[in-house]
Amino acid sequence: MNIADRRAGLCQVAELAGVSLSTVDRVLNERGSVSDAKRRKVLQAARTLGLRRLLPSPTHGLLRFDLLMVNSPTDHYRRLANGFEQQAQLLRSRLVLQRHTWDEKDPDQLLELINQPRTARQGLLVVAHDTPTVRLALKEQMALGVPVVLLTSNLSDLAGATYIGIDNYVAGRSAGRLLSRWAHVDGGKVLLITNSLLYVAHQQRVSGFMDALQQYAPGLDIVGPIQCHDDPTLASHAVQDAITENQKLAAIYDTGSSSAGIRLALVNNNIRPVWIGHEATNEHAQLLREGLLSLVLDQDPEGQAKAAIQHLLYRNGDLEELPQGAPQLRIVIDETLPD
Repeated sequence: MNIADRRAGLCQVAELAGVSLSTVDRVLNERGSVSDAKRRKVLQAARTLGLRRLLPSPTHGLLRFDLLMVNSPTDHYRRLANGFEQQAQLLRSRLVLQRHTWDEKDPDQLLELINQPRTARQGLLVVAHDTPTVRLALKEQMALGVPVVLLTSNLSDLAGATYIGIDNYVAGRSAGRLLSRWAHVDGGKVLLITNSLLYVAHQQRVSGFMDALQQYAPGLDIVGPIQCHDDPTLASHAVQDAITENQKLAAIYDTGSSSAGIRLALVNNNIRPVWIGHEATNEHAQLLREGLLSLVLDQDPEGQAKAAIQHLLYRNGDLEELPQGAPQLRIVIDETLPD
C-alpha cells in the first residue's frame, strides 16, 4: 500500500470515528494524549474498516477490573478465586485484578463496593444476591460504560450484563433425572437442601430439580427446599429432622456446599440414601470413594474465571473476537476419579 492509499484509509477512519485526522494519527501511532472515549472510537472505526495494520490497545496503561466475591469458605469460591489468580498472573502485563469480598450477612458491603470504586475501572466481575438494590447499582455502573460480568449466579431483569456460568436450571434437572433412576420411585422421601434462594443459581437448580422429579418420579415426595446457607450444622440438623420425621429417606440433593453436615448425619444414623451434590473437590472425592455420595455436578469455576476475563478484554477492545466456549457442566462419579 502506497502513502496516498494509507492516507485515504486514515481519512476514512477519521470520518467514521468523527474525529480529526491528527487524532487518528496520535491514536494509531500512540503519539500524545487522547481521551479514552476518542481512542475507543478511532480503534472501533479502524476495526470496522478493516485497517490493515497492528492496532494498539484501546486503553492507556493497564486495564483495571474489580472482582467482587462473596466471603465464603466453600471449595467452589476457593477454586474460583484461584482461577482468577491464575488469569491475573498470566495477563499481568495487560490488566490489574482488584479483588474485594463482601459478607452475605451485610449486603450493604456489596452495594458500597459497586457504587464506590477505589480507582477507575474498565470492568466489574460480581457474585451477587438478586435484589432490586443490587440490580439498580449495576445498571448505574453500566450506564457509566463499565461492562458487568455476573459470576456463578445470574440476576433477573438486568439487560446489558453478561452471565458467565453453567445453566443452573439444566443442572437441577440433571440431578432430578439421575436421581429418579437411582431412588425408589414409590413412597420415598427426597430431602432438598439449598444455600440461599436470594441467588438465582439456587432458585434455578431447585426449580429444575423439582420439575424433573415431577416428570420422571412423581412418586417421590420432596421435603424442602431448606435453606442452610452452606452451614454444615444447619445441614446436619435438616438431615436429622428428615430422618426422624420420614423413616424412609430415599435421597438427598444439595444445591450448595453443606457436605460435611450431611455426612455427619448419615454416618450417625448409619444410612446411605442416594446423595447428589455440587462441585468436584477433594472432600467430595473422598465421599464418593466411601460410597456415601452418589455423584457431583461440577460447574467448572476455573473455566468461569477464564471466560469472564476474556469477555472483559473483548469489551475493552483488547481482543478482536470473543473466544468461543463456555464453562461446562460436568458429572463426576467414583469411576471417573483419578487413582
